Amino acid sequence: MVYHEIRKINRNIYNYLVYNLRKNGKWKKKSRFIGKGKIEGKKLKKLKNEFRWEILAEKSKFLSKKQVIELENFKKKYNKKINSLNKEEFGKFEEAFFTELTYNSNAIEGNSLSLEETSLVINEGIVPKGKTLREIHEAKNHVEALEFLKNYEGDLNENLMLKLHSLILKNISERFAGTYRTSNVKIAGSTFKPPAAEKVPQLVKNLVYWYKKNKNEIYLFELAILFSAKFVTIHPFVDGNGRVSRLLMNFLLKKNNHPLINIYKKNRQDYLNAIRKSNDEDYSLIIPFILKNLKQNLKEFGVID
Repeated sequence: MVYHEIRKINRNIYNYLVYNLRKNGKWKKKSRFIGKGKIEGKKLKKLKNEFRWEILAEKSKFLSKKQVIELENFKKKYNKKINSLNKEEFGKFEEAFFTELTYNSNAIEGNSLSLEETSLVINEGIVPKGKTLREIHEAKNHVEALEFLKNYEGDLNENLMLKLHSLILKNISERFAGTYRTSNVKIAGSTFKPPAAEKVPQLVKNLVYWYKKNKNEIYLFELAILFSAKFVTIHPFVDGNGRVSRLLMNFLLKKNNHPLINIYKKNRQDYLNAIRKSNDEDYSLIIPFILKNLKQNLKEFGVID
């Protein structure tokens, strides 16, 4: 957080903006002189924002300063709109969003339920004709995972990943739910080979360590996307990797007051192309892709024009 610090030297007032940041496990103070004498509140607020944006932009490897400012403004507008809703209005908004998020995340993985059918299953308890039991459980499970995350107050860790996976495969594949794969897997339509099964537990631990090391050093929007992409590359489970990865991305975004992101089924091919690039540690497609989806989400919500 940026704060205003006043230093008095020989009866003169000197104004500084100060930002405390944690780097390599140690706290460091970064300050900037912004002038002598009294500074008006409106001007001070503007200077604070500019300084904060510069700090955040320095933490980003893939986003420009302009994009970081844009994202910070999106976050501000989104939270303002959400906070303006009364309890009933927010409940309706959340139900609609969770329904769309569930539909799209499952559809990306091949679930044939339409948006309307997904709503019938999770909001009214009605089972559409001609749909498999697996598809019905996938819809119910995804919403249950979202509800779990809504009330979860801890940080990201291995137990959270395993819990989400156990919810995603509940009543579908209990044998594999909440456990790492013990065999090698192939990804349909891709030449990428996920790591050998025996490496998975350590790779997941390494990923959690990477998150803890970088959560104060990489711009959060970027960190959430990178974590999700790295998780998919490990492919720690027999099934459900994509759904869990998107849940984890949204958990990290929500934890830091960023809007949740709904990746639309209509953008599935672009998403898969970006993920394939990410498997080779090339994140040049996935971050702008997610940003594009966020803009589409916010336009649909009426947050931006």
